[in-house]
Order: sequence, then structure tokens, then C-alpha cells
Amino acid sequence: MVSVGDSFPTDVKLQYIPWSEENAGVLACSIPIPYDLEKKLPGRTVVFVAVPGAFTPTCTANHIPPFVEKIGELKAKGVDDVVILSANDAFVQAAWGKALGAKDELIFASDPLASLSAELGFTLDLSSNGFGIRTGRYAAIVKDGKITYLSQEPGAGVTVSGFDTVLAALN
Repeated sequence: MVSVGDSFPTDVKLQYIPWSEENAGVLACSIPIPYDLEKKLPGRTVVFVAVPGAFTPTCTANHIPPFVEKIGELKAKGVDDVVILSANDAFVQAAWGKALGAKDELIFASDPLASLSAELGFTLDLSSNGFGIRTGRYAAIVKDGKITYLSQEPGAGVTVSGFDTVLAALN
């Protein structure tokens, strides 16, 4: 488990499908590419917001829409990338981002097998419900490879990983 001040793990290769005009439809597919943490973190500020699952009630109705609607506020504070993480595959993540109205301002990435979340200590075991190991609900701010904010939700709601909290933590 890591904490604020530690280096963010870079040995996991996240996957995502970049948004493009020709691939804008929810049913349009493209080939996933890696979001290489070793290359994306140095010299940049990256916000990670993790959810248990795409198209799920809390994630879709409450958690991620403010990030889509207010992305400009994060960019104004110097954020280079906002990465929405889930253990869902990159195709589901891309469709979910499109359904929420996100374009190229956010990266809807797959955390394959919740590997990155496991390194952070933030997985959620939903095996009893048939969903397996998932990413927990958490947020991280990483500046030049170092964690400046990291918090997992203590319960079922959205507090420490919500837009307002993340925005306030960008100082």
C-alpha cells in the first residue's frame, strides 16, 4: 500500500481508447492503446478517479458527471490528464465515457484485473455478487510522479473521491 508522498506505481499498463470525431458514436469501436504511466507522469499533474464499474448507478449518476461537466476547472488548476479508472475493459470504458458526454478531455481507462488498484491497496471484492475483484472508489492526484492526494471512499457514497474534494486538493 502506498501513501501521500510516495511514488505512484508505474509498472501497470492501463489501456484506453482515445476519443475522436470518427469514433464518437457509443457503438463505434477502435483499438485500445496503453496509457503508459512511466511516460505520462513525469513533469505532469494527473488526477485518477476510480470506480467499481462503468454504467453502474452511483458511478454514472453521481460520481463521474461532475468531472465531465467541470473538467475546465481542473485544467485551470494545471491538471494535464484526468483518468477515470475501472476494471472494466477499454471498450466498455470508452462507451461509458461517450454515453456521459465526455470527449477528449478525460481518459476513460481500464485497470486490467484491478492491478493498479491492488498496488494502491484499493480493490473491492464483489465476487459474492458475481462481479469479481474491482477497483475501489478512490481518487489520487499525482504531480511529477509523486502522490499528493490519495483517498478511498469509506462507505457507499461519494465524498473523498468526488469532484469538489479533488478540486480543493489541487493546491
